[in-house]
Amino acid sequence: MENIALILSDLDGTLFHDDKSISDFTKMTIAQVQKKGILFGISTSRALVNATKFLDGINPDVLITNGGGMAFYKGRKIYNCEFTPAETKTLIKTTFEVLGKAAVISVDNEKGLYSNSKEELGDKFWTYNDFSDFNAAAMKLCIKTLDKEAVTKIASSIGIEKVDMLPFSDIPWYKLSSHKATKENAIQALCSHMKLPAQKIAAFGDDFNDIGMLKLCGKGIAMQNAIAEVKAAADETCPANQEDGVARWIEKLL
Repeated sequence: MENIALILSDLDGTLFHDDKSISDFTKMTIAQVQKKGILFGISTSRALVNATKFLDGINPDVLITNGGGMAFYKGRKIYNCEFTPAETKTLIKTTFEVLGKAAVISVDNEKGLYSNSKEELGDKFWTYNDFSDFNAAAMKLCIKTLDKEAVTKIASSIGIEKVDMLPFSDIPWYKLSSHKATKENAIQALCSHMKLPAQKIAAFGDDFNDIGMLKLCGKGIAMQNAIAEVKAAADETCPANQEDGVARWIEKLL
């Protein structure tokens, strides 16, 4: 226990049950470990505007959102990484050129979440936008397609070297973000700010964008429901999200 100073958990498929709820047992366990002096944090692809809406009863010391686009320590932002408004506009324009005008996309940034499909909106925190005149920065642009060649062409419109490009394992979408907007880069910025070695962090995840985080941290834990690639990158596994796996692992520390 003395070797762990910070516990980081993904949300969807990890801390969340499948219905996006967090059990009272998990909330109680997190509060207990914080009382012991161990920090607790969230590291999620969700945007800031909707990640925090699901954390009732949890007061994270660290918050990484937008897939690593932003990082906060004790409420203070210490990391920010995004596509410029011009880059965002180019990516959107190229998406429609490559996939057609019916392409479904979403964009998130510090101010909100936007989608051009009312049917695809995942929850009430989304705002409809047809992207005909979108003039804002973006921390993440998601495209409904599994065509890697098409997504590569879209990313190349601003320079493929500038883009971190990953599929989701559970939905037919691709995520595009700045190549610096990854969970592991946000964690490294936090470690520098907090003067905390990454070896003193335990991290939990289940999907592609958690792999770098689990490899970076001293203890990388895959959920039992994680994809095979995450399990292969992890040091160990814990029970599934539906079984409060994160809290069960923390309970052993306590």
